[in-house]
Amino acid sequence: MKKLFKFQKLTFKRKKIILLDKRQRFTIQTLILTAGLLTTQLIWEDYRFVMVLILSILSYVLTIWSLSEDVKGIEWGLLFILPVFFTASVSLFYFLLPGRWITRLMITVVFSVGTYAILLVENIYNVAVARSIQLLRAAHSVGLLVTLVVIFLVTNIIYSLRLPFWQNMIIVVVSGFVLALQSLWSIKLETKISTEVVILSILVGIVLGELAGTLSFWPVENSTYSLLISASYYTIAGVIQQHLLGRLFNNIIREYIIVFIFCLVLTYLSAQWG
Repeated sequence: MKKLFKFQKLTFKRKKIILLDKRQRFTIQTLILTAGLLTTQLIWEDYRFVMVLILSILSYVLTIWSLSEDVKGIEWGLLFILPVFFTASVSLFYFLLPGRWITRLMITVVFSVGTYAILLVENIYNVAVARSIQLLRAAHSVGLLVTLVVIFLVTNIIYSLRLPFWQNMIIVVVSGFVLALQSLWSIKLETKISTEVVILSILVGIVLGELAGTLSFWPVENSTYSLLISASYYTIAGVIQQHLLGRLFNNIIREYIIVFIFCLVLTYLSAQWG
């Protein structure tokens, strides 16, 4: 009996070492992905896009490892959208940066903080599906902020490629729909995706896509292009989120519209017309 007890105790310790605490797993995942991001600048240019694909897949796999105990049903897809999109967008945006290491190191620090914050947010969503949690409102704010960063980076990358307007539209529609789907689902955190959330997510994607197609004809810089699309997402998704929460009042709508109009005027004035 003593030997059996010792064996069970040893097995438990090994299992505990393998699983680790969630915070420890979040830290390990952040360090691995950050090291991978830095590696993309040290390998040959021909293999950099392959490295981005590997990092994106690795982000999904590591997030499974970090959150796997409580993930169920549709959470297997929705909880992993933001980590994968964030990793892919920052990795691709890395190629557009100047060849100065100080700039790249600053982006690397932002990536590390962002990755860890995303994991905390997704963990809160995961727990909040089963029971109420006080940190949910803070998670919504951080999740929206990170989503805006992802949209800014994605649209910046797309515009820098100088693709035809219809290709810009398609890519932004798909990206906007997927990001809006996880963002709107996180408001109520239901075990199934409601038809309302799907329809509203499609609406967000279509509006962003139409705006992206229109701005493709405007003589604007990459950052200005991305800023207006991000502001549009903030306005549309923000209003919809308040609607889903039952807090859509006139003053809130006014605040979102003011932000959009300000960014629209700024974009128009900064365009190099004629």
